[in-house]
Amino acid sequence: MSKDNKPKEEVVVKQEKKESKRPEQKVHERKTIVAREIVRIFGVDLNGNYKIDSALRNIKGIGYRTANYLANDFYTKAKLPKNTLLGNIPSDKDEILTGIVEKINVPEWMSNRKRDLYTGESTHLTGSDLIFAIREDKQRLSRIKARRGLRLLAGLRVRGQKTKSNFRRKLGVVGVTKKSAMPGKAAPKTAATKAPAAKAGKK
Repeated sequence: MSKDNKPKEEVVVKQEKKESKRPEQKVHERKTIVAREIVRIFGVDLNGNYKIDSALRNIKGIGYRTANYLANDFYTKAKLPKNTLLGNIPSDKDEILTGIVEKINVPEWMSNRKRDLYTGESTHLTGSDLIFAIREDKQRLSRIKARRGLRLLAGLRVRGQKTKSNFRRKLGVVGVTKKSAMPGKAAPKTAATKAPAAKAGKK
């Protein structure tokens, strides 16, 4: 019996089996409506549709662990339920969150600036202060001509990585470059050397 001559019942059963095996299409849920789409904290525009810990990670110097620590501190001070979206917090509570971010009081093992060279204190820097401190450290290493400073000036890796197969784009050498042949010039001809004539033998 050919495929075209199959009974209709078998065709219907096979189509039902195929449809049952297909994965169900995910229904895209609408975003929850928030009071404010953008909230400005510490001079940075944060997305109001995110939770507070997720939104704070967009500030330079605040990572996953620090954001969780600051969010829990804010929930206790503002007396708000946890997992509250940033856009749903009252506008008068923004000052509390800004003050927490400005004066980050974290344990010493969580700070990103341990035992500063000049002050000896452990602090947690964020924003432009962190950028300025990193730039000053690099300039100091290059000024005293340390190995790390010299490699930073040359644009090379500092932490012992291999550079033969990695970081090739940064070094500016990718692939093999060939010398381009000058147009209109032929290859130099090799001078034909004549074999010396055999001396006539003496009679």
